[in-house]
Amino acid sequence: MENREDQLLLSQKKILENVALGGDFQETLDELCSASELLVSDSVCSVMIFDRSRQHLNVVSAPNIPDAVIERLNGTVPNESAGSCAVAVLHNAPVYVSNTLDDERWSDVRGLARDFSILACWSHPVRNTTGEVVGSFAISSFEEREPTYFQQQLLTESANIAGIILERHEREKDLWDKAHQDKLTGLCNRPMFDMTLSHAISSARRHQAQLAVLFVDLDNFKAINDTYGHKAGDDVLREIAQRLHRCQRSSDTLARYGGDEFTLLLENIDDLNSVTQVAQRIIDECSMPVLTDGHSANVSASVGISLFPNDALELRELLSFADRAMYKAKSKGRNGFYFYEEGLTRVVEAKKRLSIELRSALLNNEFVLFYQPLFNTDGSMSNSLEALVRWNHPARGLLTTGDFLPMVEEEGLMDELSEWVLYAACVQTKTWLDKGLLLDKVAINFSLFTEQKDFYAMVGRVLDETRLPATYLELDIAESLLVDDSDKLISELEQLRKRGVVVALDNFGTGGVSLALLARLPIDLLKMDRDFVDHLTVENDDPRLIKTIVAMASCLGLPVLAKRIETDLQREILAREGCDLLQGHLFSAPLAASDIESLLQGR
Repeated sequence: MENREDQLLLSQKKILENVALGGDFQETLDELCSASELLVSDSVCSVMIFDRSRQHLNVVSAPNIPDAVIERLNGTVPNESAGSCAVAVLHNAPVYVSNTLDDERWSDVRGLARDFSILACWSHPVRNTTGEVVGSFAISSFEEREPTYFQQQLLTESANIAGIILERHEREKDLWDKAHQDKLTGLCNRPMFDMTLSHAISSARRHQAQLAVLFVDLDNFKAINDTYGHKAGDDVLREIAQRLHRCQRSSDTLARYGGDEFTLLLENIDDLNSVTQVAQRIIDECSMPVLTDGHSANVSASVGISLFPNDALELRELLSFADRAMYKAKSKGRNGFYFYEEGLTRVVEAKKRLSIELRSALLNNEFVLFYQPLFNTDGSMSNSLEALVRWNHPARGLLTTGDFLPMVEEEGLMDELSEWVLYAACVQTKTWLDKGLLLDKVAINFSLFTEQKDFYAMVGRVLDETRLPATYLELDIAESLLVDDSDKLISELEQLRKRGVVVALDNFGTGGVSLALLARLPIDLLKMDRDFVDHLTVENDDPRLIKTIVAMASCLGLPVLAKRIETDLQREILAREGCDLLQGHLFSAPLAASDIESLLQGR
């Protein structure tokens, strides 16, 4: 007995010394649990604390308890049947459950006890120095048993020490918050932001990453203070802080830098677009009026942006350059954002104009379809075409998909454009057929339809409305779309194929479709990835991959088409290796519908 009591005293002394010396909060709590476990065989210990709402208990220390158990314990609501800790906290008194499988106090969590062989559990409320319950300390046993007097004493003393550790941690956290938080808004303050930015720069250097600093200044904020008073001004700042918080990602750091200035650090940015999206959200959020004491205060923001490592490598320069860019935004009319490097601002402004113009293009019927014929290997034109969408821009002329399709995706316009392409192609094909022109099918790239929620229904509806027989429509699906989680897509393609629609596997050879999957795909044609053709530049180029693709297709009874044929050499090699159809500028560029009609009439 004396030996165990001595061990208890020694472990308590060591832990309390660690607390007095400012030891790590988590390590100290874990050490408390582990020390208690050594004194009770076949047991594990844990500490749970209330969340901010004081409605739920979450595990804060359980060094030897599996994550799966912790996950099920988190969110415990104190009541009479949710386990020992829930009851101990509810009644502010120790609870000793010797048989969790029979005791009614465990009736709601009996499954947890069975799943993890928790057969006994003793819990004691953890209190702060004012006596308020802040959590619980528990000893869970893998055998049914009542606690001895020593074990009850151990539970009480451990709960008391846990209370000391938690209160010390809360005091340290409170001191930290006061030193590093802005009192008015609750955001980081200037010193904290500078420290975070300094660490971020060091990390970005090591990992060759990019980051952005956004300097946000409220436009005409002084007028709000002068008109409505400083209390209203404070209300506006608090509201703007909440709105800016909604704009940031979880990994970003937002601070009130002083007065009506805020700063935002974006780490690990992949491209300029992610920065501009955040900046635009800030502009949009800040432009909405703020209600204060019955008044509607109109505010807006000017945002300056600097980038690491593009603009600067040091903290002060990054902040200074973002500040300069912010004043540039103000000089340009306020309520906008500006990059320190003016060239980037011009790029962003051009994208914004393009976004606005895209929406008008759909309304004004500025999109047109061009058609590229497919050819046989002897150079004769086949009876098949591929429809390609172009934008007849009123100022920039004819634009290909590479110029506008990424923006269509960003703006969420893909559904509208894809349905327009399908409808226009079907209408045009039906028109040619009604004129008696010889035509087998018109192909459309399926990548346009990847955002459609009910692709099969949309295609069926368009075919019905245009009265185009399904056999004249071909859908080209990229191989990469069939690699992961593609069962629904394959099912929809099977249904379309049963209706008569031709299905081609596009960009074949790079997407990673297995031979087993290839054999069961509902396809009628293989379209070889253009990279295989691009590499055929000299007579002695090795065409083994092309031979392999053609042989595979032949075994499956599928014809092969090669795209982007630019030279006679490419045509000769592909024809020799057994390709069935060819497409590219060597034979014909994409043509307007009127030119295609002339070609078809002249045959």
